[in-house]
Amino acid sequence: MKIKDGFLLRDIGGKTFVVATGELSKEFNSMITLNETGKFIWQALSTETTESEVVEKLLTECEDATREVVERDVHNFIEKLGADGILE
Repeated sequence: MKIKDGFLLRDIGGKTFVVATGELSKEFNSMITLNETGKFIWQALSTETTESEVVEKLLTECEDATREVVERDVHNFIEKLGADGILE
């Protein structure tokens, strides 16, 4: 799975936003605001990957997080992206 082409991630004024461009903006006309964890997961999903690979990457970055929490958070984030039609 990966993020569909046409979504742009931008840092503006210390915040991270995602917007759809081109034809995608007709289907998805909202703006997404991401925290640092969301940004990390989004960037991990910018190339073809699996949920477990994203979990492993995030665990290497978040030394104080437990596997259970990371797995739950990554799963919920991916589920939301899938429900919103953002993933291929």
